[in-house]
This record gives sequence, C-alpha cells and structure tokens, in this order.
Amino acid sequence: MTLASYITLTRIILIFPIILLSYLQESIFNYLAFILFLISGFTDYLDGYIARKTDSVTDLGALLDLLADKLLVCLVLIWLIFLNLNLVFICPVLIIIARELVMSSARQFIVRQGIDNNLNVSYLGKSKTTMQFICISLFLISPEFGDYFYFFCLSFLWLVSIITLYSMFDYARVWIRSSFD
Repeated sequence: MTLASYITLTRIILIFPIILLSYLQESIFNYLAFILFLISGFTDYLDGYIARKTDSVTDLGALLDLLADKLLVCLVLIWLIFLNLNLVFICPVLIIIARELVMSSARQFIVRQGIDNNLNVSYLGKSKTTMQFICISLFLISPEFGDYFYFFCLSFLWLVSIITLYSMFDYARVWIRSSFD
C-alpha cells in the first residue's frame, strides 16, 4: 500500500472519534469533532495530491478514496440525524445518501456490464464533496452558535442536497451522451 492509501485509511478511522466526540455534546468535544472532520476533509485532497506527485496512483487507492468519502459523508450524516430529529434536516440528508447509493450502484452496474466507465469524477463532483464536507463540519459546531447559525447550516444543507442531485443528473447526462457517441 502507498502513503496516499494510508492517508485515505486515516479518513475512515477518524469517523469513529468524530461520532464519539459529537455524542458527548459539550463545547470542547464539538470543537474537537469539528477539527477532526476538517482534518478528514483535508486528507481527501492530500491523498490525491501525494498519489499524483509520487506517481503512485493505484486502483486500490482510487477505490479506498471513493469508499472513504462515502463512509465519511454518509455515516456522519446518519449520526447527525440522531442528533437532529427534524424532518427539515432528515430530507436533505436522505437525498444526499440516496444519491451516493445510486451513483455507487451505477458504477458497479457499468463495471459488471463491461461497459467503458465514463463516470470519471468531474469538477462538479469534487465541488459537491467539498461542499458536503463544509456543511457537515458546520453542523458539528452548530450547537455552539445558536438558532440563527443552525438555520444557516440547514439552508446550506438544502443547497448542498440540490447540488448533490444535480451532480448525479450531470453524471447521467455525460454517461448517456458518451454511450451514444
């Protein structure tokens, strides 16, 4: 395994302390969960950068990176549902999780059919992931800033869920177009 893959694994491992710290619901622990989540998000950039710079891009690394992103986003969002039992929060979270499952299934279907995989990560997809990371990190510290900040986070979550859906439709459009070319 490469250094980049170990950094990716760190992102997966950090999920558990993030959830544990946010469970404690005390200021210091919320900030620590926030910091760990930011570090996790940064590793998403760092592992790819190191893999490209050291010419150590591997299929395993790409798979681990995709898996780490999905686990980090989905597991922490599911945990946040537990902390925010509110339908206005739950709906955009379900949209985001559903999109991640649909895209993973679509990629698996394409691979199993032996079709040329034209579902490469786009700028929109990378932006979507970055926005998800920012939104989730803000929710981790939202208990410290009151109702207006929570409302801002909730509005941002809805925006992120719409962009998440749009990115799925954009992938479908690109794949369909490339399938008929």
